[in-house]
Amino acid sequence: MAPFKCSPSFTLDLLLNPFTYVLVLLDFAVWLVTWVLTLGPIRGLATLFRGAPAHEMKDDEGNGTKIFRQVVVKDGLRTNPLYGDIRTAYDAVSHSFAANPGIEGFGTRKYLGTYTAEKPGSKPVKLFGETTWQTYAEVQESALAFGAGLRALGMEPIDASEDFETLTGPHTMLIYEETCAQWITAMIGAHSQSLCVATSYATLGIDSVTKAANQCNVPVLFCNKKDVATVLKNAKQMKSLKAIIYSTNYVKDDDVDVPQAGNSGVKVLSFSQCVELGKANPVPEVKPVPETMAVIMYTSGSTGDPKGVMLTQANVCASISGIQDTMADLQVTPEKDVYCAYLPAAHILELCFEFTTISMGVPIGFADPKSISSRGAARMRPDGTVHATAGYPYPPGAIQEFRPTILVAVPKIWDIFKKGVEENVGKSSAVIKYLFRVAFAARNMALSQGRDTPLFNKVVFKKLTDMVGGRMRCGASGGGPISSEVQTFIRTAFCMPLVQGYALTETCCAGGCAQKIYDARNGVVGQPFTSCEVKLRSCPDFQDSEGNSYLNTDTSHKGERVIGRGEVLVRGPTVAKGYYKMPEKTAAEFDEEGFFNTGDIGVLLPDGALKIVDRTKNLIKLKGGEYIAIENMEKEYSNSVFVNGVTGGVCCYGDGDMDRPVALMIANLPEIRNWAAKNGIEDASADALCSNPDVLAEVLSDLRKEGKAGGLGVNELLAAVHLITGEGSPDVAEVNSPW
Repeated sequence: MAPFKCSPSFTLDLLLNPFTYVLVLLDFAVWLVTWVLTLGPIRGLATLFRGAPAHEMKDDEGNGTKIFRQVVVKDGLRTNPLYGDIRTAYDAVSHSFAANPGIEGFGTRKYLGTYTAEKPGSKPVKLFGETTWQTYAEVQESALAFGAGLRALGMEPIDASEDFETLTGPHTMLIYEETCAQWITAMIGAHSQSLCVATSYATLGIDSVTKAANQCNVPVLFCNKKDVATVLKNAKQMKSLKAIIYSTNYVKDDDVDVPQAGNSGVKVLSFSQCVELGKANPVPEVKPVPETMAVIMYTSGSTGDPKGVMLTQANVCASISGIQDTMADLQVTPEKDVYCAYLPAAHILELCFEFTTISMGVPIGFADPKSISSRGAARMRPDGTVHATAGYPYPPGAIQEFRPTILVAVPKIWDIFKKGVEENVGKSSAVIKYLFRVAFAARNMALSQGRDTPLFNKVVFKKLTDMVGGRMRCGASGGGPISSEVQTFIRTAFCMPLVQGYALTETCCAGGCAQKIYDARNGVVGQPFTSCEVKLRSCPDFQDSEGNSYLNTDTSHKGERVIGRGEVLVRGPTVAKGYYKMPEKTAAEFDEEGFFNTGDIGVLLPDGALKIVDRTKNLIKLKGGEYIAIENMEKEYSNSVFVNGVTGGVCCYGDGDMDRPVALMIANLPEIRNWAAKNGIEDASADALCSNPDVLAEVLSDLRKEGKAGGLGVNELLAAVHLITGEGSPDVAEVNSPW
C-alpha cells in the first residue's frame, strides 16, 4: 500500500460513492445561505475591480524593453509609508512606539531547560513556562537605553555625508545570534544612535564571524551567552573588538555562570547590563537620516566568503512601505493581529517582516524553527507537571501559544506541515481518510470558483486550523520556490490564503514581487511591490527544456501566454547600495541604471505577474545539449513522501558528461520502513534499507512520478538516486551515512 497522499481533485472512487455528492451538496447549501445573508453578491462585485494589470513603461534606453510597476505607483515608486513624517526605518518603529505604547509588543516564553519524554527513543526538547510580554513603550525604553549603552562603550554615530565604505571608526555592531526579542531591540537601539548593524547567521562558524568583524571594524559584538567563550577564544583575531554583549535567549535563570574575559582586554556584559549602562550614561537620540547605513547583511555565502549587502535606512523604510501595501487587503491592526517571529533575523525576509509588524503596532511572539510546533517543545504547567503534546491549555509549541494571524515561512516549513498532516491522516481509519479526501477535493474546487466551504471547515479542517493557533489569516512563503502541490495543500487544508513572494537580500525583501491574498494561482510570485519595478533581460545563451532561448520578446512559455521571458532585473528605492568593500562584485551585479541583476530566470504573465523558472547559475547543460533546471527539479522531487525535508531534502546533479541527472536524498526512514515491511523487507538496518535495490527502485519511481506531476521535462527525470540515512557518526563507516 502506498503512503497516504491527498488528491486536489475528485478521484474515481470518490465520484462513484453517492455519499460524496450528499456531503458536497450539503456544504454548498450552507455556503449559499451564508453568502446571501452576509451580502455576498454585493461584496462579490468588488472583485471585478481587483488585480489591475501592472503598469507598462518603456526602457529609458529607448530600445523598447518593457519595465513593469504597479498601476497605483505609475507616477512614482513608494519610498515611505503614507502616514506621518517617516523617512527611515527608525522613524517607522519610533512612530509606532508613540502610537501604540500600551500594546503588548514582544512576547517571550520562559525557558526552563530541556525535557525528555519517557518513551523509548525520545529526544530532548526545549521546556517552556509562561510567556511574558513587554509593551511597546517598554521595548522603546530598553532600545533607547541600549543605544546609549553602546555609546558609553565607545561607539560613535555615522556621518551619513561620508562614504560609508571609507569609514574606519567604531560605527558598526555585529549581531551573531538567533531570533529573539533582545536581537531586534539591540538593532533598534543601535539605530537610535545612527549606528550600523552587521548581521551574521547564528549557524555560521566563528571563522565567518571573525571575517565579518574585521571587515566592518566591529568594536561591539552581540551574541548568545553560550557563544561568549568561543568569541573570546578568537578575540585576538578581531583587531577592533572592545566589548561582547550577550543575550540570555534560551538561558535558564539558574545559569549564573558569568563569562570571564580573562586577559583578552575585551569587556563582557549582558544585554541587561548594557541597558543599565545606558541609563547611567544617558545621551540624546541621534536619529539616522535616509542615507545612514542601517544594515550590513552577510549572506550565507553559497560559494566563497559571505558577501556583506549594504542596506540604508531608506532601503529598509521603502521595504516596510512595500510590504504594508501588499498586506493592505488584510487590514492589519494591533488589536486583532499577532506575528510569530522564528526564522533567522539575519535573513532579510524575517528582518523586514519584523520591522513592518512593529511599524504597524502588531504584537510579536518569538520562537525558533524547532520549537514553533509541539513536536520540538514541552510546556510546564503551574502544578509542575509537563505537557508534551499539542493542544490546550498550556500548549508546548509557539504557534499554539502565540496563535499568530500572520505566518511567514520558507517552502521547507510548509512542506513539513503538509507531510505531517498526511502522515497523521494516513494513520487514521478508512472513514476519516474518506472524509478528508472529499473535503479536500471539494474545498480545492470551491477555492478555484471563488467561494468557501463552511461545513467542511468546521467539521474536517478545524483540527488543522487549531494546530496553527486557530486564528491564521494569511501565510506567506519566501526564500525559494514552493511547489504547486504544497501551496495548494496548505491553502486548502489550513483554510487560509498562502501567497508566494520573491525578493533577495540585495533588494531588501520588498524589491521584487508578491501575490495578493486573493490570488489563488500556484507558481506565481505576483506583481511587483509598490516599492520597485522590474524588467526582463534576454538570455539567448540559456534554453528551456524545449531548447528555446529565453527572450524578453517571447509570447509563449510551455504553451502559456506570456509577455516576455528572461533574467529578472529589479530597480527602486529598496535596492541595496552594493556589496561592502567589494567594488568589482558590486559593479558586476548592480548596473549603472540602478537595476540589480538577480540571476533568476522569469516569465511575465499578461497581468504583469511574475513566474520564476530558475536561476541562470542552476541551468545545467547535459551531454546531449539539453538544459535542466536544478532548483525547479529539487522543488518538485521534494514532494515525495520518501524525502526527509526536515534534515536535508534532495540535491540534484547533472553535468556535460552525463545523459541524465541523478540525486542525493536524505531518506524519510519511517516511510521507507513502512513500505519495506509491507513488501517483505524486515529487520534491516537503516544503512541496509537505503542500499536495498527494491527500496531504491521504489523511491526512484516515486520521485519520477512527482517530477512528471510537476511538469518536469523528460531530460529532467532522474536516472538514479542515492539515499542518505541521516544517521550514523563520523567514527563508523557506512555507505549511506551523511558523515
